Amino acid sequence: MPREDTPAQKPSGEDGFGRWFRFWNRFEYAVLHVIGPPRLSESMDPRARLKREYERRRTLHEQWKAAR
Repeated sequence: MPREDTPAQKPSGEDGFGRWFRFWNRFEYAVLHVIGPPRLSESMDPRARLKREYERRRTLHEQWKAAR
């Protein structure tokens, strides 16, 4: 029986974890590391935001895979 927070269908769109998202996320992180703003607070730092979004989508994808 799937848990309530486990997605029934493969995450897509704003929650997708495809190759394009993973590539673009890493590319954007690298660019921000080189020419981005200096370290900001955790809530304002764009690199921290990218990391949180990557982790959120990866967790959602792993939950979906485990429920299959």
